Amino acid sequence: MLFIYSGEVPALDRRLSYELGVNHRLLTISYAVDEPCAALEAREYFRGCGINAHALSKRACHEKSQLRNEIFTSDAVYLSGGNTYQFLAFAKEIGLFSLLQTFESLGGIIVAESAGSIILSSDISTAAIPTTCPDENNASITDFQAMGRLSFHVSPHYDPNAPQATDEMKELQRLANLSNTPVLILHDGAGIMMQGNEVVFSTGSPTWLSASNEKPLASGFSNKIDTQAEVHSLAS
Repeated sequence: MLFIYSGEVPALDRRLSYELGVNHRLLTISYAVDEPCAALEAREYFRGCGINAHALSKRACHEKSQLRNEIFTSDAVYLSGGNTYQFLAFAKEIGLFSLLQTFESLGGIIVAESAGSIILSSDISTAAIPTTCPDENNASITDFQAMGRLSFHVSPHYDPNAPQATDEMKELQRLANLSNTPVLILHDGAGIMMQGNEVVFSTGSPTWLSASNEKPLASGFSNKIDTQAEVHSLAS
C-alpha cells in the first residue's frame, strides 16, 4: 500500500491512521543522512495526528543490519521531502529501494511526500521542472534512474497561481510526451492512496497528464535515459 502526499493532507492522515490500526509503528526517513531535521519534523507531525512515529537514526543509516531492523519492525515507512537528487543518491547508497520493495510485498505501507514520492518513479525527471526553479543537483549525480515502483511521474507542490504555472504545465506535458509516461500533478493539500498499482482514494483534485504523442515512443530503458538527459539539460 502506498500514500503520496503534497504538503499536509489531513484526509490522507485519517486514511493512514485507519489502515495502521491501534498498535503500529511508522518510521520517518530523511532525504539525506546529514539532514535529520526532515525526519524529526515528520515524526512530530505524525505524532500530532495520533500516529506512533519514530525517526530513523543516523547510526542506522550506516549499519545495514540495523537499517533493515528499523524498517522491518515498522508498519509504515515515510520518505520525506527535501532535495530529490540528494535523496536518490542516499537511497542508492543504503540500498533503500530493494528494502522498500520487500517491505511493501510483506504488507508494509510506504508513505511519501515531495522528493520522497519522486524517487518512487522510474526516474526523477520532475525534479528538473519547472526549469525556472528546479531542484539543485548538489549531489552531482548523472544517473537519474529511481526505484520504478510507480508507472507515472510525480510533480508535487504545483501552484496554479504561480507566474510560471503555465510554462510548468507545458514542460510537464512535454515530459509525458517524451517519456510516454503519465504525470501526476499535485498541489499542496492533495494526495492519493494506492493498493498495488491502482489508485483507490484521492483527495484535493489531483491532475493527470497523459502522453499526447501521435506515435508514442517505444518503451525501454534507452528512451528513459534519453528523456532524463533532455529534461535535465533544460534545467542546467
